[in-house]
Amino acid sequence: MQFRRPRATLISAAVFVALGVGLGACTVAGPGVTGDVEESDSLLVRADVQDLSAAEKAEFVDAILAMKRTPAVADGRVTNLYDSFVATHLSKLMCWTYDPTQGGWGHDGPDLLTWHRAFLLDFEQELAEVAGHPIAIPYWDWTDDASTAAVFSDDFMGNLGVESDGYAVTTGPFRAGEWEVSVRGIAAGDIDLPDHLVRATGTIDDALELPSTEEVTQALLRDTYDAAPWTSAADPNVSFRQYIDGGDATGLTCDSGEISFVDVKPGSLRLHSTVHLWVGGQADGAMGSLADTATSPNDPVFWLHHANIDRILEAWWIAHDYEYLPVSGGPHGNNIDDQLYPYTYTNGDMAVSTVSLGYAYDVLPTAGGTEEAQPVVHEGTAPAFHH
Repeated sequence: MQFRRPRATLISAAVFVALGVGLGACTVAGPGVTGDVEESDSLLVRADVQDLSAAEKAEFVDAILAMKRTPAVADGRVTNLYDSFVATHLSKLMCWTYDPTQGGWGHDGPDLLTWHRAFLLDFEQELAEVAGHPIAIPYWDWTDDASTAAVFSDDFMGNLGVESDGYAVTTGPFRAGEWEVSVRGIAAGDIDLPDHLVRATGTIDDALELPSTEEVTQALLRDTYDAAPWTSAADPNVSFRQYIDGGDATGLTCDSGEISFVDVKPGSLRLHSTVHLWVGGQADGAMGSLADTATSPNDPVFWLHHANIDRILEAWWIAHDYEYLPVSGGPHGNNIDDQLYPYTYTNGDMAVSTVSLGYAYDVLPTAGGTEEAQPVVHEGTAPAFHH
């Protein structure tokens, strides 16, 4: 069964919490009660971009543009709210995050998926704040050509770059001259980077194509959330997290102030890393916007990509009782009770049903290569983020 969300009837439980209203006022069903997403009129449902109406696309875009115009409060790193998110993402990959008070990297380890789940929830709540009503982050199903076409349409994310234009985004609301890129990775060095989005799509040899349905299926067939040594050196034949992440490497190092891979195995890019590098590519000696991992949220496609990663995560977690590893003994920031800096939540807090966090997906992928409606299992309280 495939469910597509009804319009204008979905309200985020997370927003109720942010407004000081108890979650009990908008529960789907009592704790432990199950059902399908379609039974609920009180969840924020993340849908495939291709299923959005023109009005819904415009609403999402307008909220992002409003964030770019909204002054950053108590964040001296940047001038606006949107760029505050880019700077936070960058901070996770700076070498000072080795400091044990700062938590993990949010990348290349077990906290990749939990930290980004919290990051998207935070962003979704800020969208609601600037819009004055809940807005769900849609997802980009990169295994579906129709979803890809909808993402890179002129009324949404704009075009994929072409060489004759220097791979600049030249159409849509985030085109050059309308959307300014101002947060830079500290490893940029002396490269003269443009102040607009760059999508040198398909220019990196190991990322010439988007992931397939078969790759999603293979991820869902992994039996264990993660495995020692709990880094990019984990065995992708065992670790769900490492398989979905890709970029198998022998370790990490500090390179010009940012954390980077050591000895990446050729041909080891998979779902998460492939999409970043496919969209962004490389041009004139510099990584394109989405491919520059540390500052990749500069390109709003980031949110659509990571919503799909989170959707696959939820499908795996439903089948594996929300297993999170390691419980202890892993790198700081990656154990189940470790903090997801800068948030106060832990990895374990995010290893729960999305319904408990105030949102759901219209459909989830399965290990059989099909899609089905997300079951609703409600427990706990949705988190509230504050800026």
